[in-house]
Amino acid sequence: MDNPADLIRDARTALGLSTRELSRLTGVSYTVISRIENGHADPRWGTLLRLASALGHDLEAPRNTTTTPTLAGLVEPHVAAPHPQIDWTALRAFTDHLALHPETTAAAVHERPLPSGSLLLDNLLAGIAEKAAHDVDIRHPMWTDHVAPLREAWVAPGTPTMQQRAREFTPAELAHRNVFVAASAIWRDREPALA
Repeated sequence: MDNPADLIRDARTALGLSTRELSRLTGVSYTVISRIENGHADPRWGTLLRLASALGHDLEAPRNTTTTPTLAGLVEPHVAAPHPQIDWTALRAFTDHLALHPETTAAAVHERPLPSGSLLLDNLLAGIAEKAAHDVDIRHPMWTDHVAPLREAWVAPGTPTMQQRAREFTPAELAHRNVFVAASAIWRDREPALA
């Protein structure tokens, strides 16, 4: 394994995270992270695992493979697909994973998905990345700034009542991109499960 200081610092900066943002994701004090990165402290194994997981690394797996699902990994590039096949189940599974493991958010949304051939799908993914980052109070990935919003509004198919609800309950990050789909189509409401 690389020196923990180099591993943490290099992975954190590659994801564009500050030490404070990594601290919020992992619950590890930013001063501890800074001391580790500067070589002034050797992290405990549990701390190192939490930091590495948030940065998209699995220290227990051979060859240091990534175990965090990524937004980029959900999309197969299509050639000029005007009507994309959106895998809502995969998107929901992705957001479920982030809800259960919020510390992995930065690593999960950092990589830009390949262009899908559909402006709708590209905007949907960019909006999900922005909302995921917002939910854990970190900066959104820079690649989303390069996805131009749709010129015309797209509203999830359904009855007029369903479409109105989609417009009312669309997260701001998607509405900004002219993509209107109710948050419940992608993000599971976890309130009842916690009660």
